[in-house]
Amino acid sequence: MQFTIGDQVLFKKDDLKGEIIRVKSLYKVTVLTDDGFEMNISIKDLVKVEAGTDKAASYGEIGYSKDKISKSLESQKQEKSQTLLKVDLHIELLTDNYQYMDNFEIVQIQLDLCQKKIEKALNSNYQRIIIVHGIGTGVLKAEVHKLLSHYRLRYYLSKDAGTTEVML
Repeated sequence: MQFTIGDQVLFKKDDLKGEIIRVKSLYKVTVLTDDGFEMNISIKDLVKVEAGTDKAASYGEIGYSKDKISKSLESQKQEKSQTLLKVDLHIELLTDNYQYMDNFEIVQIQLDLCQKKIEKALNSNYQRIIIVHGIGTGVLKAEVHKLLSHYRLRYYLSKDAGTTEVML
């Protein structure tokens, strides 16, 4: 489609209108938006507004689909995240002064958090918990597995043995 200076246009991917103020090439134009901004844009991202039809609805569903798609994906992600609880037990995420603690204190802090998160998941609608205990020497992993056995929960170790997945 050929555009000329002065043509009114709608943006396909954004909720914007404007006027062509410069034709840079067969494929690029400069548009002055209704907001007063100049934008260099590809002509494939524009729709020419014909006389008497200055509303976006006149051109059907030309754009804004990315917004609809992203909203539906966002709601799916939100729904999925409501059924999954991820618990990262790396000590540097839990406290700032872990350098001054001995190993026993560190493991106790990690296990206390893990126990609280397990109880939270059991008392809500979570279906799975992913516990990130790390690889290390396996002390924390063993303690987490003891805790899960105490609650009689089914769990599976990941391939790299750095996480445990719990089915509720």
